[in-house]
Amino acid sequence: GTEVIKGAIEYTGTDPESVDHVVMGHALQTSGQAIFGARHAGLRAGIPQETPMLTLNRLCGSGAQSVVSAAQMIMLGEAQTVVAGGMENLSQAPMVLRGTRHKNRLGRPPKNGETLEKDMEDYLFTNLLDSISNKFMAQTSDELCRRLGVSREQADAFAALSHQRTEESIRKGTWIEEIVPVRAGDRIIGPGDEDHFVPGTTKQTLSNLRTHFGPDSLVTAGNASGIVDGAAALVIKSHEKAKLDGDQPLARILSWGIVGLEPAIMAYGPVPSSRMALDRAGLNVSDVSRWEINEAFAGQAVACMKDLGIDQEIVNVNGGAVGLGHPLAATGTRLLHTLALELQRSGGGLGIATACIGGGQGIAVLIESM
Repeated sequence: GTEVIKGAIEYTGTDPESVDHVVMGHALQTSGQAIFGARHAGLRAGIPQETPMLTLNRLCGSGAQSVVSAAQMIMLGEAQTVVAGGMENLSQAPMVLRGTRHKNRLGRPPKNGETLEKDMEDYLFTNLLDSISNKFMAQTSDELCRRLGVSREQADAFAALSHQRTEESIRKGTWIEEIVPVRAGDRIIGPGDEDHFVPGTTKQTLSNLRTHFGPDSLVTAGNASGIVDGAAALVIKSHEKAKLDGDQPLARILSWGIVGLEPAIMAYGPVPSSRMALDRAGLNVSDVSRWEINEAFAGQAVACMKDLGIDQEIVNVNGGAVGLGHPLAATGTRLLHTLALELQRSGGGLGIATACIGGGQGIAVLIESM
């Protein structure tokens, strides 16, 4: 989180003293300091301690929600400049021992042998199950695909396209302008390093992978989003503040849509949320020239495109979460940044960034290139 906040304010030439609020999404708290979230990330990035900072959680929609919350603060006159983003460190998700807290004093962990009778819980795996619908996230995609008539072949075909687009965009250097290099030990990790996609992936290679949720499931390791770490941040300003600062904005936020829906088909969230965003702006699906739909699962993305009536040629044109991975709370911000840059490259127009959200929600943000 710290690195992307630094990157955003440096890239835009924003004075840290001028930042009125920091809003960062964070879904799965996996480290001992994660509870401090946005506050620690912002302070370590050089934002003054007098600046308030908020950590929020709308699961996979957190990164988009942070941008919406920033826009709302600006619309209410509470801020003129907000740093908004999301961060996720899934590789640190712990194994946990439930039921040991009441036996041990605060600050004194169990000694070896004291908890051997307890079962270890995979904290990450547990959080992929929605106990309301009693379905894992992948199973909500399968349920949606069954209802909308999406096949395993269609899911694998789109997954292969995502891997191929990701590989091609990395080869061309498309991501360079939106990735902040990060130091890991003695190494500097930059664009194209340690990415999730598998080079040379084809529909044929994907068709050979086994499904993970029974013979009728569509979901495999190759057509689902990867479990990865990541962070993203944007600087959101009022029109007046951007003009005063002499900025050239990438895009302006036109509207957004946030919906609730049946938890068993949470994967459908991009459809009603996108329609809500368009309705609020008085626009139609056909008015949108570029889409970024989070590929939680390839089948889910295909189902949403099918129901919205949009062509895959204008969706995730540089690759999506199947190829890049899905760092939960960071994804929504990443989608919006990717979308704004792609609109600029392709001649402008309107774009929507949207994601399904575990538990049965959806979020979409409509932007216009500037």
